[in-house]
Amino acid sequence: MQYLLVMCLPLIVSLSLSSMTAGEQLCITEIMYDPASSERRGESEWVELANLGSSAIDLQGWRLDDEDASDWGPLSGTLEPGQVAVVINGDATTAEEFRKAWTDDPDAEPAFLILPVRWGSLANKPTADNEILQLLDPDNTAVCTVNYQRGGDWPDPKRRGESIHLLKLDDPISFEAGNWGLTQIGHPGARTATPTPIFTKPDVGSPGTLPGTPAIRPTPTRKPPPTPTAEPAPPTPAPSPSVPPKTPKSPPPPPPPPAEDDDVPY
Repeated sequence: MQYLLVMCLPLIVSLSLSSMTAGEQLCITEIMYDPASSERRGESEWVELANLGSSAIDLQGWRLDDEDASDWGPLSGTLEPGQVAVVINGDATTAEEFRKAWTDDPDAEPAFLILPVRWGSLANKPTADNEILQLLDPDNTAVCTVNYQRGGDWPDPKRRGESIHLLKLDDPISFEAGNWGLTQIGHPGARTATPTPIFTKPDVGSPGTLPGTPAIRPTPTRKPPPTPTAEPAPPTPAPSPSVPPKTPKSPPPPPPPPAEDDDVPY
């Protein structure tokens, strides 16, 4: 019995370290849970994942989940070191639709993966008990948990259609409220979505870009403005013929006071 115990122990330790390594590599980095776009079926929601390790990760069998009864579909593909994946609602939209809304060139393949899956749901009014978003590995182990909430220490989109994102990717990464911020224009990689039939409003997010890294989308080059050319001097006008002065007229009566404007609803 002692001989068998000694032989099995290295295998158990190896599996434990492997699981820890995968959990440290792959994590949730951005969440669009309350877009201003239509989301009756969560069609415009999305979640960003990133491989922060030094080796590729096979996503087969990985999935998102939360405390609700609905099941999220499994992920697929391979995420290279430093690469990002954006998980979208495959029940209501497509990767092509997401590219049209969230990239500058919808005909070009973006540097990040777009993964349509069977969608669960993301609460717009999350609490400590509802919403607990998890990233599960193929062994059904939660390697990353974001118990995001609205307000308090957590950033609040306030129906402006802004995602929330990790502020720092320090080791170890903190998934507490203080390490999350609103994605706003000026944040690296942030942009407004181009309206489409699914992404109907100019929501703000930074899919594909991690904190402290440059935007993956190159800034379009602009042509310099043309050099202005000197215009020829206008010809000297001929002197006007002398005209006898006119008798000044009496000034018109002042106009009546304007009517009060109606209120404009917003």
